[in-house]
Amino acid sequence: MSAPRDPATLMMLVLTVAMAVAVASVVYLVTYDTDLSLEQAQPQVRAVAPTCDLSRPATATCPPKQYCRLNTCVPVPPEALCGEGDSCRDCECADGLVCHHLRCVSPASVDRTPLVCEENEALADAVKALAFKCATRKTSVDDIVSAGACTTAEWEQLALEDEKFDLLLSAFPDRFAVHFPSGQPQVKRKDWPPPEVLEHYRDQVRRFAGPLRAAKQIFVIGRASPDGDVEANHWLALARIKFVENLLDLVLYEGIPETERDRRRVRIRSFGLPTTRTIEPARYRQTYLTDPSGRPPAVDPLVTADPASARELRAALDGAIDLHDRTTPAWQALFSAVNRVVFVIPIPCLGDEYKPPISVDLAEAAP
Repeated sequence: MSAPRDPATLMMLVLTVAMAVAVASVVYLVTYDTDLSLEQAQPQVRAVAPTCDLSRPATATCPPKQYCRLNTCVPVPPEALCGEGDSCRDCECADGLVCHHLRCVSPASVDRTPLVCEENEALADAVKALAFKCATRKTSVDDIVSAGACTTAEWEQLALEDEKFDLLLSAFPDRFAVHFPSGQPQVKRKDWPPPEVLEHYRDQVRRFAGPLRAAKQIFVIGRASPDGDVEANHWLALARIKFVENLLDLVLYEGIPETERDRRRVRIRSFGLPTTRTIEPARYRQTYLTDPSGRPPAVDPLVTADPASARELRAALDGAIDLHDRTTPAWQALFSAVNRVVFVIPIPCLGDEYKPPISVDLAEAAP
């Protein structure tokens, strides 16, 4: 059994514990008050959005990267950028891409508008007119893309319906007309043309090799002779169209390997017009031997079987006979000659190519 503690010692132990508790309390209170006073001493800073008033120009501005919305300046949301192949109807294309046909595409893959179609106003208007005529024959909005959207049959029907179709085609500067001797080429015989005549035709068409190869499509339009049997003239017109198509192939792909020809293939739209759609010499001269401004084309558009027939045709059209006196045998012969023809119209643009937007440098534009 343990001995009883001394009362004095017990009292000292109690006092020591009490003193330790008191000291700890003082330290705690001093520390708490200091932290509290420091916290209370600092002002409460709250972010207040700047205000704006769009009805008053003086207060309509906001800080950089903010805009005024409901009289309050709010941060400008991040710009939504579209990637390659995405629709650019409602957003901007990412850097390095352009918006064409409502899609973000790489500039390297874009078919840009040829310079001749930008600089030649009459040509640009003609392309727009062709595209419009083509669009009137389409039932779906998706089909209305360009002047290249119509089929050959649709273009043929348009040519038959529109009295101004020839005049419209006259705006294309590199058009030319291939003329034929009477009755040639015969449908059932293959002995025409002889080699020297074929080479003469080929040399003349070579003058247009550049525009032909640069064309987006080529119209080949044959006219039926107004004299003789109607059915025979129809087949003659088709044979002449076929001859010109072969002639174009010789020139278009001359020197190009067979393996590369498909990659450079130009769309040719060929159709014939009946004897009911003849063209008179005066209109022929105005439409095909001058451009819309009245000047002669840069390259003589007459292509014939030999130099002598070219001189004779040119002289007649340039005033050797009266183009308005239909009663003379010379006029009748010329009337037949200008309708034994196949017109070739290289079309360098279709109206749906990419045209970069005009950028204005405000620094340079400022006075």
